[in-house]
Amino acid sequence: MKANSNTEPKQFIKSRNITHFNFNIVETTKEDIDGESRISFDYDYVEIKGDVTRDKLISAVIRDKYSEDAELALLHNKMAGKGLAEYDGYQVFRADIKAIVDTGLTK
Repeated sequence: MKANSNTEPKQFIKSRNITHFNFNIVETTKEDIDGESRISFDYDYVEIKGDVTRDKLISAVIRDKYSEDAELALLHNKMAGKGLAEYDGYQVFRADIKAIVDTGLTK
């Protein structure tokens, strides 16, 4: 999911049994209603229920972009020799997400 904040968000925010994992955090300049510029932060986030693990984080981020049906369609199309460019894009996305998660877990 996409979000915006006036303050830089922490990468992990826990609340009760849910953890928000914030990633792709980018500082931006926005113009408010009075025409004044202000700094804010655009970012993506996913929610993890229960204990946070590497596998749960990766799955949550992938599910945020691809539904289970969409992911299965990519895999089936790949096996049928169709949609190879889309499948390659999906694999690049997975590799990028794993790197983001691994970086987040080492902080």
